[in-house]
Amino acid sequence: MNKTKRPKNPALRAGNRPGERVHNAPPGGGRPIKPKGRGPIFTRARGRSEDEGAGPIDPAAPWEKPEGAERPRREGPRPVAAPRPKARFDRNDRPPRVEGPKPTQGERPAKAERAERPHRPESASRADRPAKTQTVPQAERVERAERPPRAEKVERFDRNERSERPPREAGERSAKPKVKAPFKPVVIRTGSGTETVKVRLVRGKSKPFWIGHPWIFSGAIQSVEGELGPFGAPCIVEDERDNPLGFGHYNPDGQIAVRLLWHRRTTDLPFAPPSLDQLIDERIKSALSLRQTLGLPNEQTNVYRLINAEGDFLPGLIVDRLGDVTSIQLGSRQMYEQRDALVAKLASLLTTTRTVISVTETASKLEGLPSMVELEPPLDETRKEKALVEVKENGLRYRVDLEHLQKTGFYVDQRENRQRFAAFCKGKTVLDAYCHVGGFGLAAARAGAARVVQVDSSNIAIDGARAAADLNGFGHLTEGLVTDAIVYLKESQAAGRLFDRIIIDPPKFAQGRSHLDDAIQKYARLNTLAMAALAPGGLMLTCSCSRHVSEEDFGRMLTEAGHRLRKSVRVLEKWGQPSDHPTLSVAPEGRYLKCWLVSVSD
Repeated sequence: MNKTKRPKNPALRAGNRPGERVHNAPPGGGRPIKPKGRGPIFTRARGRSEDEGAGPIDPAAPWEKPEGAERPRREGPRPVAAPRPKARFDRNDRPPRVEGPKPTQGERPAKAERAERPHRPESASRADRPAKTQTVPQAERVERAERPPRAEKVERFDRNERSERPPREAGERSAKPKVKAPFKPVVIRTGSGTETVKVRLVRGKSKPFWIGHPWIFSGAIQSVEGELGPFGAPCIVEDERDNPLGFGHYNPDGQIAVRLLWHRRTTDLPFAPPSLDQLIDERIKSALSLRQTLGLPNEQTNVYRLINAEGDFLPGLIVDRLGDVTSIQLGSRQMYEQRDALVAKLASLLTTTRTVISVTETASKLEGLPSMVELEPPLDETRKEKALVEVKENGLRYRVDLEHLQKTGFYVDQRENRQRFAAFCKGKTVLDAYCHVGGFGLAAARAGAARVVQVDSSNIAIDGARAAADLNGFGHLTEGLVTDAIVYLKESQAAGRLFDRIIIDPPKFAQGRSHLDDAIQKYARLNTLAMAALAPGGLMLTCSCSRHVSEEDFGRMLTEAGHRLRKSVRVLEKWGQPSDHPTLSVAPEGRYLKCWLVSVSD
């Protein structure tokens, strides 16, 4: 089939008729001009429509825009206009300065007069200019010349240049030293004799102690006057106006300088503190009465806290009941010196077969006390079974080794939390990290957990957890592992082991405020590994017993731990210490325990 070859010239490519010219094509070939609008198509011939035909094009002919038509678009690049020269200011165009005094605003010449001023010649230099007329009289100028020269500027000390500062001599003070008010010795009476010790507070620091705060740090003390022993002495605390506000014990080596045992509350009342023996006796009886009101002890529970230090108005003293054994933990110098009286008083109020007296390493460092664990009466070496005491919590039986106690022997502050978390463990796999004697795991097994894994780095703790599981008949459901919790969580992550319920109850990571940052990092690392081992839809109970870690710090730590896994953490419930661990509203430092029930989602 023969096909007609289309000509390359667009002027000849109109329909199928050779020789027909496209009206909107430029002369000599090229791309046709695209028409714009809905009007008739115009050729390059000025003003001719398609109906009129295309004749010879006159480039010089003016373009006449018909009615309703648009001018065709110009082909090719648009010519660029030459840039205009930038006008500059010529100094020679400025009128010369007028000789004589400067006219005032009223004498200023008119604009027309200023325009007629003669111009300075271009060749005139600054030296050839006419001199200005001095506005100051000649006599006054002579007086100025005869004046003496100004004194040199005295260089002042620059704080940034500390190397040029003259060194201060030893013992040198400011020109106006602070004058301390004279001290008057105040006689206070205690059960052991008469002392003359007075502690004066810094101005503006006494308000918390008027309303009942029990701790006075060394930074709030201005001065101490009186006869002090090697470990301090009982004292009266006064504000800056010499008003006695409380009675306590001063320890110069302790982190907490004074622990107040009695508060005056108001200056309207006379200052009459009771004797120390009478005070301790009243406070112990009050604490015992409160526990009886709370229903402790009972048939299901015989392990509880009898005295919770500041919460029972006996700072530095913690007493737990482990069945028929009394465990006393001393945390202050005053209570350490009164330990014999405390043992006798508790023995007279309670049925006690043995008393354990302990001082932790933390209290030993902060208060200057000897670290110790003493049993009265001592254990018989020929009968090792007497070192174990059986206790009961929420119907579950445990055995506590009195020779290897952690704190007071049993973590009674988690009693209610164990029972709460066990309600979520029926038919689930449970991991109890830092299990101690297996409190959380054993409660979960009794609630119907399918399998419980208990992890602790202490052989004694795991032996106690296994013995408790066998004692209650749940040995077939529990598994005790002696290993570090972080190591086990890493191995679980590598092996792909997941748990439906996880309990994280580590020891105190922040022993002081200086350890807070390191403690937060440890908590975040531990919780990140625990979240990675949590099965989808699982629940985790994470705890902290460090009072220096606030709830805000704990929440930010959990957020960071979840973010490392690119997950969100939802807080379902917040639990704390039980009712036998009372705290003061004025001293939130006593609310140390934080237990948060959380879930993790993508």
